[in-house]
Amino acid sequence: MITMKYLLRLGTLGVLAAWAAVAQSPADATLQALLTEVRQLRLTVEKSVSLGPRIQLLLQRAQLQDQKVARISQQLDEVRRQIADETKRQTNAAEAQAKFEQALVSESDAERRKQMEHELEDLKVIAARGPDPQLRTREGELASLLQTEQAALDELNGKLDAVERQLEALPATNTPR
Repeated sequence: MITMKYLLRLGTLGVLAAWAAVAQSPADATLQALLTEVRQLRLTVEKSVSLGPRIQLLLQRAQLQDQKVARISQQLDEVRRQIADETKRQTNAAEAQAKFEQALVSESDAERRKQMEHELEDLKVIAARGPDPQLRTREGELASLLQTEQAALDELNGKLDAVERQLEALPATNTPR
């Protein structure tokens, strides 16, 4: 890759050559155009070289932020899965409770009836409980954090877009001959 030092030396040589040519025949418009183009080339190279580290830094920050968003999203999905599992367990317990209540009415064996009543009490507790409130709190926290981190990622992507537009504009700074 051509280094900035090499490009500046090349530009300097071009400028010196152009000045020497201009000193020999100052009316030559072609040499003036060449001198102008060398200057523009130097400015373009300087600007593109200065954007390189900035692009690299923004890319690294965006990658880290993207990983952070993915990790939080995964945690949120896991909490939501746990909530769904607990809700399903609650629904199943409520359905089983209804069946036990019907079966209890027709049960004539006292020992079996007592066992069913214990099981029915356990089902009532599970059916009434619902998802753990701490899971709901954690879900809210993660959803909020995900929104914040996604906004930060969007901001970094916006900065990358701005740098990309600057890079696209660089060739446009050269004037046509």
